[in-house]
Amino acid sequence: MANLRIAVLGVGNIGGSLGKRWIAAGHQVAFGVANPETSAKAQALTADVGEKATITSVAQAITDADVVVFAIPGKAMDETIAVNADALTGKLVIDVANRVGEPVFNSYATFQRLAPTAQYARAFNTLGWENFVDSTFSGGPADMFYVSADGSQPTVETLISDVGYRPVRLGAGDQADLVDALLRLWFTLSRTYGRRLAFKIVTP
Repeated sequence: MANLRIAVLGVGNIGGSLGKRWIAAGHQVAFGVANPETSAKAQALTADVGEKATITSVAQAITDADVVVFAIPGKAMDETIAVNADALTGKLVIDVANRVGEPVFNSYATFQRLAPTAQYARAFNTLGWENFVDSTFSGGPADMFYVSADGSQPTVETLISDVGYRPVRLGAGDQADLVDALLRLWFTLSRTYGRRLAFKIVTP
């Protein structure tokens, strides 16, 4: 697959780690943040990636992107989707944000309501950010479970593979709760086994 233009909204541990892996894979990455000139995290990321990526406004990052990755706090999802709904028309959106403390962790319903033509995917939300910086595990590549709109699988699976995981599709966007169930499991297991923990399907 040709190199993609990816907008990563958010420059925290998750967004920054994923963006760096996609830069290393040869994709064109633009980080979108609310205040690119004054954000301390944005400035630190700029110092780290240099000219390999751009850091710009959320709106500009979305406009130029093939794929929009929402790696922002869950509480900011509704407003961010609402403000940029028109620009998301027809684009592949990957919902990485977890609405921790709410009954539903994902934002599938919000995308359906405000940006119904966006191609929704849910991925990269079930593991701690450390596992995107280093995706090597004993026993070979771990599995990344995801859901996505029909037809978007090749792109989503490319991005998952580029981060070092084997993609496993669980269905379309309306099955996002299946992915989120693994997030709850990961939180529980990480208390015992630590945060360098991922999942793998094993068959005979």
